[in-house]
Amino acid sequence: MADSDNSRTLPIVTRRRLLSTSAAWLAAQVGDDNAALHPAYDPPDGGDQTLMLWREWSAAHEQVEKFCRRQQRLETALIAAVGFPQVDLAVPDQECVVAAFSVKEIDHRFGDAPEYRDAKMRAKAVFAERQAAWDSLDEGLGYSRAKQAEEEAFAMRAERLEVLFMHPAHSVAGAAAKLHALVTMAEEDGSRHEFPWPQIRAVMADLISLGNGPSGI
Repeated sequence: MADSDNSRTLPIVTRRRLLSTSAAWLAAQVGDDNAALHPAYDPPDGGDQTLMLWREWSAAHEQVEKFCRRQQRLETALIAAVGFPQVDLAVPDQECVVAAFSVKEIDHRFGDAPEYRDAKMRAKAVFAERQAAWDSLDEGLGYSRAKQAEEEAFAMRAERLEVLFMHPAHSVAGAAAKLHALVTMAEEDGSRHEFPWPQIRAVMADLISLGNGPSGI
């Protein structure tokens, strides 16, 4: 099934408005944010537990975005200050210069031929110097710690997403919450233009419109 041209070219502002409006509406369905985040939260009046699980996923997603921004900012600062730890190699039997990002890669590029031993040693010395400069500044800035926190946030978000989809929805809002998580992830990884993402966005908008009453969103 092919998408329509309109679906393919849905402006990014419109897509983001749908996501932000949907997130606000879903958060309102959860009710008390603090209660919803509590592990023992039990929605009143037979509410849909899926909404609480969506709120936990949403909080994990916010953490991912926060740590991604921090990690990227620190990496940019490191590269601007000392450059990325690498060394350019004039590889034997190749006309182009290639970049090596580890001692292992230097060894692989030069091989064991004795005539390249000196060049290999010089390359390793340059790489070691640049790696030491990177490590020293990294320790002060906290880049590696930020990267570790980012990886842990990604793992937590994946876990929350799995739990969300293991739990059956019992309301329009609960079904919309699952679609919202899917569409948000699609926006992040670039899988947003082709089938079925435009159609999924349309279904999510329909569900929220139904749950919101005749006025829509």
